[in-house]
Amino acid sequence: MRLQDKIAIITGGGRGIGRAVALGFAGQGADVVLAARTPAEIEQVAAEVEALGRRALPVRCDVTEEDHVKSMVGLTLDHFGRIDVLVNNAGAGNMRPVWGIPKKSFEHVLAVNLVGTFLCTKHVWRPMRDAGGGSIINVSSLGGMRGYPLLTAYCASKWGQIGFTVACAEEGKADNIRVNAIAPGKADTAFRAQIREDKSRMLKAEDHVGVCLFLASDESRYITGHVIPIEWFGPQAEDQAA
Repeated sequence: MRLQDKIAIITGGGRGIGRAVALGFAGQGADVVLAARTPAEIEQVAAEVEALGRRALPVRCDVTEEDHVKSMVGLTLDHFGRIDVLVNNAGAGNMRPVWGIPKKSFEHVLAVNLVGTFLCTKHVWRPMRDAGGGSIINVSSLGGMRGYPLLTAYCASKWGQIGFTVACAEEGKADNIRVNAIAPGKADTAFRAQIREDKSRMLKAEDHVGVCLFLASDESRYITGHVIPIEWFGPQAEDQAA
C-alpha cells in the first residue's frame, strides 16, 4: 500500500476530482478527511471510503473562511492525531468577458482558488512540520500556465496558485514539507458542464488520481516545487484548460 495509514485532507472532496482522489487514496491505505460546503456529498463519499475499509471524516468547510479552515484542521487532529497530506482541490470559476465580470465574482474566484489554498496550507503547516513533514498538492490548471479568453479570473487565480506553490516549496524544504501542483487540462467536471463540448476528448476525474498518489507517497520524497501538466491527447487533441 503506497499510502498505508497516512492521513490526508482533501478539499472539494465531495465530487469530481476530489472524490476520485479520496477513493484512490483510500484504496492505497490512507484515511481521509473530506472537506467541502455540501454535507450530503462528503457524507456519501465518506461512506464509499469506509466501504474500502478505511476511516473517513466528513467536515463541512468553506475554504474562504479562516475560522472554518482552523476548525477543520482541529477536527482532523482530534480525530486522527496528525496530517500527512493536504490536497488543495476546492475550486471555482466563471466564464465571462473581462469587461462583464462583476467585481464580487472576480473576487470570489480568487477567494476560493487562491486564498483558500493559502488558508489550508497555513493551518496544516505547523502540525505537518511537527509530525516530521508531509506533502501538499495543489490542484491548479493549464489555465495557470497559459492564458485563455473568458477565463481571466480563473487564470489569474491559477497563476497565483502556481506562484504560491513554488514559493511554499522553497519554504518547506527546512520543514520537510513538499509542495507541488498538478495542472489539468479540460476535465469533465461540474465547472465545464455549462459548455457544450465533446466529453470524449476530456480528462475524467479518475485521470488525476495516479499523479496525486505519486506526489502524496514517499516515492516523491525528493520532489518539490514542481507543476505537472495533465493533458488529454489523442487524434485532433486541442488546447485545453481545466
